[in-house]
Amino acid sequence: MGFQKKIYEKWVQLPQERIHEALVAVFCCYMLLFAFGRIFIQIGQIGSLLLLLAYYAKGMHNTNLSRFKGKKFFIVFFLYLALNVLLSEWPDKSYRAITGNIWKSFLIPFIAIELVRSERDLRKLMLAFAGAAFLQGLDGIWQYHTGYDIIHQTNIYGNRLTGSMKTPRVGNYMAIIIPAAFGLIFFAKQKKIKWGSILSTLLLSPALFLLLFSHTRSGYLGLTIAFFSIWLFIWPPFKLYKVIIPTCFASLVLLFGPSRVSFDVLLKNPRWEIWSFSLKIFENFPIFGTGLKTFAPARDLLGLKHVIAHSGIPHPHNIYLQFLVDGGIVGFSACIFFLFGLLFFVIKKIKPNLKVEIQEKSTSYYWRYTTFFLGGYIAYLGTGISAHDFFRPWWLTIGMTMLGIIIGATCSPFSLKTKICDSNK
Repeated sequence: MGFQKKIYEKWVQLPQERIHEALVAVFCCYMLLFAFGRIFIQIGQIGSLLLLLAYYAKGMHNTNLSRFKGKKFFIVFFLYLALNVLLSEWPDKSYRAITGNIWKSFLIPFIAIELVRSERDLRKLMLAFAGAAFLQGLDGIWQYHTGYDIIHQTNIYGNRLTGSMKTPRVGNYMAIIIPAAFGLIFFAKQKKIKWGSILSTLLLSPALFLLLFSHTRSGYLGLTIAFFSIWLFIWPPFKLYKVIIPTCFASLVLLFGPSRVSFDVLLKNPRWEIWSFSLKIFENFPIFGTGLKTFAPARDLLGLKHVIAHSGIPHPHNIYLQFLVDGGIVGFSACIFFLFGLLFFVIKKIKPNLKVEIQEKSTSYYWRYTTFFLGGYIAYLGTGISAHDFFRPWWLTIGMTMLGIIIGATCSPFSLKTKICDSNK
């Protein structure tokens, strides 16, 4: 009993802030080493979850989740997942889609929401992603010159780099974390580091090298949409050249760029066949769809045969079409409400505060850092246009991490001190 009493006394004396510091530290290590092996993922997930529970136990009223006014988005989404399993044509398969992601992905945004209480927390997270991008980029450069990556000895996939992830899909991972890593340039500026912009660019260049030579078109698309959206719609002021320059650049790439992103190659892409099958499945199951992660059995049920694409394709390679297949109109509406409803919810808070921070030349870079994490989330949504099963754990985890961070940043104690009132209230 004496030992238990001492443990209880230690727990009572432990400040909630100390648990938060540990949570941020563990999560930063988790994100830093995320792409280097499953052992780091499992340790990071379990450690972060245990610390989150301890953080909640210390005082739920003093958490970002308690201040977050958009809980309805999560409620609608989770109710949809449960309903879609119950109404699925293949309930066992749909059930496995959820159980395989409950603690791997679906709990991640709640952990990430609690990470940000101050600008210092945002800087730590930014440095973790910058470090991850740099290390993964170095591994890509090593693989480019030696033919194999240094972590798992993975050979180059044809002419495409894989980094330590053993797949060219590493390009999608890089596209999501690179916007957050770009906060490094503002970190150098804020700290008045000599030659900071040049040093930051050099540190980011390996990541861009890996993305480029992974030849991942979905990654190119996601990153382009992210930076274009921030530059045009969010970062003040609006100028016409912000529309003209990216449009001209994209046109030149499609016309004269690498063959893999040319108009001719894109028009012959097997995804068009896959997407047409997705629409045919939706036509036959328009209201509630066929159930979570059931593209393949639904395609086979309708007797649809691939001519161009591989016959074993398990998903539509487009999460938005997957929502139509899996959930019909009901599921598509719920998922769009969740993913894009939260996007606009946080933009309403970020955009005016960013404008004030820049116009007043504030020494605080809180909203500028937050904007780059927003870019990571937009990149995730952009890669979803042509890549991945929505339920792919690592991809969903990174996307939900970015979402959780920007939510937390908009309802943290620091954000409540800013001059712009919360337009979501």
